[in-house]
Order: sequence, then structure tokens, then C-alpha cells
Amino acid sequence: MTLEAEYYSPDSIGDLYGRVTALLGFEPNVDEHKVQWLSVTGDDRYRDLFAEILNVTEAGPRLDRSYFNTDGAARGGFGPRFLERLGPNPDPANIAAGLQRAVEDAAIRLAGKGVNLCLAGGLGLNALLVSALENRSGFRRVFVQPVAGNAGTAIGAVLHIARRRTPLHTLALGPGFTPADTKQVVENCKLGFRYLATTDEVIDTALAQLNEHRIVAWMHGRTEFGPRALGNRSILASPLDPYSTENLNTFIKHREQVRKFAASVPAELCSEYFEAGPNARFLATVGRVRPGHRERFGAAILAGDRIRVHTVDKEENPIYWRLLHAAGKSTGLPVLYNTSFNLFGEPLVCTPRDAVRSFYSSGIDALFIGNFFLQK
Repeated sequence: MTLEAEYYSPDSIGDLYGRVTALLGFEPNVDEHKVQWLSVTGDDRYRDLFAEILNVTEAGPRLDRSYFNTDGAARGGFGPRFLERLGPNPDPANIAAGLQRAVEDAAIRLAGKGVNLCLAGGLGLNALLVSALENRSGFRRVFVQPVAGNAGTAIGAVLHIARRRTPLHTLALGPGFTPADTKQVVENCKLGFRYLATTDEVIDTALAQLNEHRIVAWMHGRTEFGPRALGNRSILASPLDPYSTENLNTFIKHREQVRKFAASVPAELCSEYFEAGPNARFLATVGRVRPGHRERFGAAILAGDRIRVHTVDKEENPIYWRLLHAAGKSTGLPVLYNTSFNLFGEPLVCTPRDAVRSFYSSGIDALFIGNFFLQK
């Protein structure tokens, strides 16, 4: 590999994104994803403003510091020139949208031209940016490292030391737990449970809960590595429940309504319902709902026809794949809404004890930990 160019902090697209995150009242280096999803509800009126600040040239971004306040970093450190350009009472959604569009334009320009594009770094976690690169950059294939933040450098370090190319087939790289581990936790907590003897019984029982429009916590196999739940540590709901998004956001996740949930679908059936690229396998991009299904998935649509799509391969996650197919056989729709199994501000659950604590601290109706079934 040959280094072609490098750019130095503070001339960083990510730095500007963090500044706007702070400006909008969120926590920088933590809540950038909230700004991303807020952007889908705004318009482009500030796109040119943020393009001027980014000041992308052939030499890379050179942030125009005349828009910043050198006397302090409050509210992102923006100065009078920036605030004057915003005007009185700017809509936060329009600020987020202007930033997002300008960042997408800058990334496409920096990527240049070619056939294959690989993306890593914190901005690689911006699914709207990945979608823009897939659809607007002219590259035939776009691959984003699915754990694109600092934690993901561990994968690169291992591959570098191994000195070989290894396909990334799964992100289920974290701890796994035996039935004995789970039994010890639920018995120590003096909880009532059912042990379901077969995988078929697990799937049938979960499907019965989902068809009754109950919210299901689903913990199977090893924990996902990275920030996204891919069917091993997930909270699931039926798209046929008209109140699924409201219940998940308001009573379980306690988060903003602009943050929608992913639609999990078997990979081989995806094209019937959605348009989505290969990065949907790791929830790293945004797809589109096909016209005939937009009303059906209205609760999960971000804006227009855009939706977060999670494609599930049989070989990678066989039990979750089977659950999706069972849903299709039962209801005619092999799709489930999927969000991460964690409560507001907490990390993804990992252990059976984490799962039990989050279950009983939330409005989740049923919990499956492997073959163990708990309900309230």
C-alpha cells in the first residue's frame, strides 16, 4: 500500500461534525449519530455555508477558522460570523441537514475516482454518508469497515500481524455463554422461566409473542463487536404493529422519534422489499423501500423512501434467519424491526445478567436468552 495523501487535525471533517453536535446541545464524540438522523428531517439551506467552512480543495479540507470563536469552545466554538449566517432562530434539523449534505459532498470529492472504495474512521459510522458514497460517487463497489471507529482498529491490527487477507464473515466476535451460565443467573435472581427444548420451539414461541405485538428481547450466540445489533443482542418488534416505533422509542429506549429502527430481512428476499447495497449486511448504510411497500414500513422510514436495512445471511446467523422466514410464513412479511438490546445511554448487553437487568428495567415484554424464555 502506498500513502497518497494525509490530512492533519484540526482540518478534520469529523472535527466539524463534533462541533455541530455540541452546537445542537448533544455531546460531541458520543452523539454524532443523533445529528445524522436529525438531518433527514431538514432542508439544504445551510449546505453552502458548511461547504465554505470545510473549504475542501485538492489539498484536502482546510477549515475556515474565521467562522470559529477563538475565545472559547462553548456551543461548538462557533463565532459571530457563523451565527450571523445562520440567522435568527435556526431550525436544528436544517443545521444538521446542511452539515450532512456538505460532509457527503466533501467525502465524495476526497474519494476521487476509481472502481473500489474502502472506508474506515469515525465518519465510516455515518450510514447516510456511506449511502451517498454507494449511490453518488461513481465507484462500482464501496466497502465500509463495519466497526469504523477507534475500536475497529483492533481488526486491522490482527490482520496486519497475520499478514493475510481474511474475509469478514461475521461481527459476532464477542463473548458467548452456555445454558449453564444462563441458568445460574436466572435461578440466582429467583426468576420464573421456561426452558424451550428445541430451536423450533424457541422460534415458534418468539413468533407468537411478536404476532401479539409484544416487544421481544433476543439474545443468542456471541455478542456483536461494534456499535450495531445484528440479531444476537437485539430488541425486536413486528412491522405489523402500528405502534411499534412509538413503543420502542418512548417506553423502552427513551430516545428521539427521529431515530428509526432497522428492518431485518433475509438477504435473499431483500430485493423484494428494499433497495440496499452489500453494506446493509452490517447495518452500515441506508437503503430504500420499494414503492409498493412504503405504507407498510411507514413507521421505520427516515424520510421519503429511505430506511435502515439489515440483510441477514443464513450462514452467518441461522437462528435469526429462521425467525425471519417463520415470520414470513406466518404473516406474509419476512421482516422484523431490530434495534440494539440496551437501555438509554448504556452499552449493548453482553452477559445473561446484563440481559435480565435490562429486561426488568424496561417495557420489554419477553426475553429469550438462548433456549430460556422469560416474560412479565
